[in-house]
Amino acid sequence: MRRIVGGFLITFEGIGGSGKSTLARLLREHLEQVGWDVRPSREPGATKLGTSLRDLLLSGETIPAPWTEAFLFEADRAQTYAEVLRPALEDGAVVVSDRGPFGTVAYQGFGRGLAVGLIDEMSAAAWAGLTPDLTFVVDVEPRLGLSRKTGASEHDRFDEEDLAFTSRVRDGYLFSASRHVETAVLVDRSQPIAGAFESVRAATERRLADRLRTAASTPRP
Repeated sequence: MRRIVGGFLITFEGIGGSGKSTLARLLREHLEQVGWDVRPSREPGATKLGTSLRDLLLSGETIPAPWTEAFLFEADRAQTYAEVLRPALEDGAVVVSDRGPFGTVAYQGFGRGLAVGLIDEMSAAAWAGLTPDLTFVVDVEPRLGLSRKTGASEHDRFDEEDLAFTSRVRDGYLFSASRHVETAVLVDRSQPIAGAFESVRAATERRLADRLRTAASTPRP
C-alpha cells in the first residue's frame, strides 16, 4: 500500500448541489484502486461525537445562534483532527475530506456575517496549525446548486436557505480560494461530473507527485 511521509490532506468544498461529495467519493475510489492508503473524513460527522454534532447542526430541530453554530463546527473540527486526521497523516495516508475550514468561512463568515478573522483563528486552533495540501473548491452558480438539491435524497437545514444566503456562501468559498492560491483549485461544476472528476484526478496526481519529491523535507504540524 502506497504512503507518503507526513501524509497528504485533500479537502472538498462547495455549496449544496455542487457535487463535492460525489467528487470526493470518486477520488477516494480512484486512489484506492491505484494503491494508495486512503482514509475518508467529513465535516461534521467523522467521529462519534461528530455524528451527534452533525445531527444537532443539520437536522433543523434546533436552530443554533450564529456563533453557537460556528463554535459547534469548530468543536467537531477539533475532534476530527484528534481522532481522524492526525493519526491518518502520521501513518502516511492520503486523507480525503468532504468539507474543511473553508466551509466555516463561507457559511458562518459570509453567510451569517460573523468575523472571518476570528473564524480563521478558531479553525487554526482546532487543527493545531494543519492546513490542507490540496483543496478543491467545487464551484457552481447558486441557482443551479439549489435546483440540484431539490431532487437530492439528502437534505439539511442549510439547503432551505434562500438564494441570497447561498450566493453569499459561494462568495465566501471564492474568497477562501483566492487566499490560498498555491493549494486551492477551482472546479467548474457547470460541466458534467465526468469532466469535473478528470480535473480533480489530474490535479491530485500532479500534487502527489510533487510532494513525493519533497516529502522528506516537509514537516507536518
